Amino acid sequence: MNKKNKKIHIGCFDQIHDGWINTDITPHIFITHIPFLPYVLYRSGKISEERFRQHKKGIFKKVKYLNVKKRFPIKDGACECVYASHLFEHLYYDDARHCVSEIHRILEKEGIIRIAVPDLDTIIKNYDPMKSDEFCSALFESDQSRVKNQHHWMYNEASLKKLLHVAGFKTVDRCLYRKGKCPDVEKIDNRPDSLFVEAIK
Repeated sequence: MNKKNKKIHIGCFDQIHDGWINTDITPHIFITHIPFLPYVLYRSGKISEERFRQHKKGIFKKVKYLNVKKRFPIKDGACECVYASHLFEHLYYDDARHCVSEIHRILEKEGIIRIAVPDLDTIIKNYDPMKSDEFCSALFESDQSRVKNQHHWMYNEASLKKLLHVAGFKTVDRCLYRKGKCPDVEKIDNRPDSLFVEAIK
């Protein structure tokens, strides 16, 4: 992960992109390297049929472990671009600040970060006072059993741009779905209802 002109996909889970270093913290990374464990977990009801099929296809063998809450094991200025889709809402704000700072560090000059998150402004517009419990449950994804899969912070255009500017990015722009300067953007975007922002170091 230390060579120049690398494209890093952080928080990928099962969304694997060719030509990118796909990273996550999912335990499936470790499960997939233990013979027969995915089958045992599937037969015992611990993982779904969909996850088992993904293991059979070797999806998680293509994912490298990267904890974005810690210092990235990547040299300064070693990467061309970083892509993160629906990751930042799962981080506490201090962890998000650290993550963006690390991304800024590993990007080369003129390197690009593209972030996709749920748009808080759109979510607020759909608020129904008569369904406040359902709104909060959906906003925070509180039905998720694992803390890492729940939402801990939400962004609109202004707050996401501020996060990137504070980290040192000089140019930050809102983008449309599958439009922008990020390489392969026409293929890697897969959540059309998101807020998309690109920043240049």
